[in-house]
Amino acid sequence: MNTNKLFLIFKREYITRVRTKSFIISTILAPVAIILLIAIPIILQLTETEKRQVIGVRDNTGTVVTRLIESNPDRYTAAPLVDIDSLRSLVLNGNLDGYIIITEDHVISGSEVELLYTGSGGMGLISEIRSDIRMALQNERLDRAEVGDVVKDILAMRTQLRTRKITPEGEETQDTLALFMIGYIMCFIIYGAMFGYGAIIMRSVIEEKTNRIIEVITSSVRPFELLMGKVLGVGALGLTQFMIWSLSAAGLLAIAGPITAMIMGNRVDSSTMTADQVAATSELPFEIPSIGAELWITFVLFFLLGYLIYSALFASVGSAVDSESDTQQLMLPIMLPIILPMLFLGRVAQDPDSTFSVITSMIPFFAPMLMPVRVAMTDVPAIEYFGAVILMALTFVGLIWLSSRIYRVGILMYGKKASFKEMAKWIRYS
Repeated sequence: MNTNKLFLIFKREYITRVRTKSFIISTILAPVAIILLIAIPIILQLTETEKRQVIGVRDNTGTVVTRLIESNPDRYTAAPLVDIDSLRSLVLNGNLDGYIIITEDHVISGSEVELLYTGSGGMGLISEIRSDIRMALQNERLDRAEVGDVVKDILAMRTQLRTRKITPEGEETQDTLALFMIGYIMCFIIYGAMFGYGAIIMRSVIEEKTNRIIEVITSSVRPFELLMGKVLGVGALGLTQFMIWSLSAAGLLAIAGPITAMIMGNRVDSSTMTADQVAATSELPFEIPSIGAELWITFVLFFLLGYLIYSALFASVGSAVDSESDTQQLMLPIMLPIILPMLFLGRVAQDPDSTFSVITSMIPFFAPMLMPVRVAMTDVPAIEYFGAVILMALTFVGLIWLSSRIYRVGILMYGKKASFKEMAKWIRYS
């Protein structure tokens, strides 16, 4: 293998693509998207104007309606003592947004309470009414049982669970849920990169083949060198883009928490908040979880190895067809091993140390997506970690050899879409 020629191809692929408008625009748009994802929820929260939803309460017990009105006087009102059809008419005419009927059976047996409403308010309204009714009925039962205030306070307590991971060195790390979310995001980034950058390789091969440029190039460069140069060049392009995105995201997220907390803190008046609201506000996750060096290295390493494996496959598909529309039939064997890890993600997150998680995260085609999730959530043994790396590297070597043999024949084939059987013959050509 001529390293000088390989480097020239690598340099051409990288410099040509890094200067394109599509690369520059996509690189800029990602940080802008992050800004929007942070800013839009804050703006919506600040500009939110809650529409008053009036719910009529027909209370046959005579006491529950008082509790509901005390909990939220702007929402609940005592419904007039009229028949059901008249209540429905009040809703249809807009005098009420909905109504509920409370009976002794709801207090005694805890049977289901029915809300009839116009549909406005969405799931948020339903959730709040459900919570209000549950609390009002619970307090009514406690009062009837003549339970003291101490018992009521005990029953009203809602203990929260916060998890922290402890390392073998005895150090405490951040919340396990935050660590899972970091691994989950990395998994999806790598998942998208496999498709995105692999498709760039495939389209590049098809374009050069269609324009007959490849015939000139292969007269002075071996197909293996050409394929390897393309793969490494686009891989370096992807790594460059990810580094820019990562630095931008780190800077933006570092200031997002304090700014959000400051804005929300100024907006909320703690003197008018209930105890539950104060507790909820104090637990708002404004602290952005940090990403350790080990996880960053894992992300970059498994992205590169995963990209190398799949780009070799995408290149072989591109060399076997004359247009992108002809690739559908040949893409299924490549897409399946990329999609399957996403189906296993929930199982791996549920128990990252299980036999299933260990085996699937070491399969070379699945490891790029699953291993970063395990590394984020648990301490992966070195033998499993480096075993997955070695298996992926060996898989790439084998695939790049097979792909180069398909590539050397396929790039000179025109006017015919190759089948898997023909591609297997190309591999055996001497």
